Amino acid sequence: MSLRRHPSRPFALLAVGALLAAPALSSCGFDYATDRVNIVSGGVYDRDGEVDVLGAVVVAGEDDRGLFVAGLVNNSIEDADAFTGIEPATSETGVSPLEETAAPIDIPASGQVNLYDTGGVPVEGTFAAGDFVDVALTFENGQVSNIQVPVVTPCHQYSPEKLPNLELPTAAVGGTEASERYSCEPIPQEPEAEEEE
Repeated sequence: MSLRRHPSRPFALLAVGALLAAPALSSCGFDYATDRVNIVSGGVYDRDGEVDVLGAVVVAGEDDRGLFVAGLVNNSIEDADAFTGIEPATSETGVSPLEETAAPIDIPASGQVNLYDTGGVPVEGTFAAGDFVDVALTFENGQVSNIQVPVVTPCHQYSPEKLPNLELPTAAVGGTEASERYSCEPIPQEPEAEEEE
């Protein structure tokens, strides 16, 4: 009769050790990167109010006038809301509406409105492409979203071919002197001068 040793005790210790080390070795924890909102966009996002402002920009074809566009999402599951307009600028870097908003734009409960599709809101101010401007959006529920948005040219993803509902305001709308229109052509690079020895 031979006595065989059962490997159950060393195996049990190994299994318990592996279970204890698994959380540390797997790099798991709380606040996973996949639980956070990932925004890959040229626009600005504001999620602080009942209505989220998503992908906000001013698309400008020339200095000092353009269209404010964004996606507006109503987070209320019970109450509809409405975008009532943009407040006039209170700072040098702010924009004002070129005209009064004709009627509030309804945002259904748990719904969204895309100002890229509705034509945007014509704005004016002192700005050029590449600047950031202050915009104060107002909503029927009393929310005022104060955000800084970039001024972009109507090129690439903001081109009229891709956004046919946007009609950029020109100097004739504001009644002021026309400025030079922005070009989407690449800036030619000057050839490098050869160094003389």
